[in-house]
Amino acid sequence: MTLSSRRLILAFLFAGCSVAGVGVPTAGTRARALDRPAGIRLQPCEVPGVGGGRCGTYDVYENRSTKAGRKISLNLIVVPAMSTSPTPDPVFWLEGGPGGAATQAVGPVSQQYLKGLRNDRDLVFVDQRGTGKSNPLKCDDIGETPANLDGYFGKLFPPHLIRACREKLENLADLKLYTTPIAMDDLDDVRKALGYERINIAAASYGTVAAQVYMRQHPDRVRSAFLVGIVTPGFKLPLPFAQAAQNALDLLFRDCAADQVCQNAFPNLKGEFDTVLARFDQGSLDVMLVDPATQQTRSVRLQRENYVEHLRALLYSTATARFVPFIVHQAFRYDFIPFGTMATRVNLGGPSTSRGMYFSVTCSEATPFITDQEIVTETRGTFLGDRRVRAHIAACREWARGKVPRDFIDPIRSQIPVVMFSGEADGSTPPWIAEAAVKFLPSGRQIKAIHTGHQIDGPCTWNLMQAFISNPSVQQLDASCVEKAQRPPFATAITR
Repeated sequence: MTLSSRRLILAFLFAGCSVAGVGVPTAGTRARALDRPAGIRLQPCEVPGVGGGRCGTYDVYENRSTKAGRKISLNLIVVPAMSTSPTPDPVFWLEGGPGGAATQAVGPVSQQYLKGLRNDRDLVFVDQRGTGKSNPLKCDDIGETPANLDGYFGKLFPPHLIRACREKLENLADLKLYTTPIAMDDLDDVRKALGYERINIAAASYGTVAAQVYMRQHPDRVRSAFLVGIVTPGFKLPLPFAQAAQNALDLLFRDCAADQVCQNAFPNLKGEFDTVLARFDQGSLDVMLVDPATQQTRSVRLQRENYVEHLRALLYSTATARFVPFIVHQAFRYDFIPFGTMATRVNLGGPSTSRGMYFSVTCSEATPFITDQEIVTETRGTFLGDRRVRAHIAACREWARGKVPRDFIDPIRSQIPVVMFSGEADGSTPPWIAEAAVKFLPSGRQIKAIHTGHQIDGPCTWNLMQAFISNPSVQQLDASCVEKAQRPPFATAITR
């Protein structure tokens, strides 16, 4: 799940230790470590929007168990603290997805989310194996490219395209070795090589499960963690999506009815939505859409599973959910052009996402744990239905499956101070996921923001993140700002 106009949608849509016996580095030793860290090639570089950074790579074995064969050069950027005497514990940013690249988030993270922390702390961004420039596992086209409009609105995850992607990537990687537990041991190697004794973690979406796995595997190396849009090892992506999207849609219906402009424009919104869905009962629909390649309107065959999946993507964030009432109303009037316009703008499987890594993670850590009874129970009565889960499971039959222990999905139990920030209207990682997870974190706290989705798009969240990492006490953290959150105004038109 991944954050730009896309960074408002963390899809991205489900990413550091010193040598034993060495104490916490002083400012001087830390500076020297950044200049010449053992095993890491760093050099001064210009980071857009940030200024001077240190860019480089760190090599790890693809197969960490055998320590032989292919190596992966992990791409990383360090944004040094501005202080001449910085604190020794940096902030590591773990990106969403699975498949997002941490280094692509340097701009917004450094300028917004963690801006105040940069005064005293280094900010570290490491592209997880399989993402960014760390041996990226990218699929050319599996039906997620708007340039191929018929595929983009056709069947989800066509098996022959998933198979073709796997066969291509098998020439570049052992796809079984790109799981989260392996990647988090990579991350600890980077931490150690950079000379940091302990780190703070800030993470969003899939990055939150990566953070928790790191906490489980390297508990002594984490000072604090601030997690937004919570995924847990037991999330079983994409199983919770159906209820999460339904909850987000129900809240949208409620808020539209309470908003005078929205209510006047769309007085029968739920009824119109039900009518549009019912039109798919006899099969796919031929609709007119604007082809991004030609900017001309043409007929496209729209599958129900793809229609609801793109609506789910819009429900991730309130910034894009504001268009849903208008989109539904126009579809009710047999005009799908607004739907197509927004669906091509908000693409969860966009070109920056490494879909191969997405499947290596989810096909090893999530779908093997999903039972048929869970699919029936979790999707019953939802507009998304069971097709998203079943299509994902079918895609995983075409993918390589890594080894993950059966207890991988167990709750994370930790004494580390943790804040779990949830949006009440999150259409991807609903707040009840964090509610269950925080019970196993004695020093943890869930903060739930009203009228908020799967997003980090305002000073309230940024200030909370910075305040907590500066002083990781869940009791002293003033989170009253979340009660002031408001939905953006509902849209009554879409500009092309």
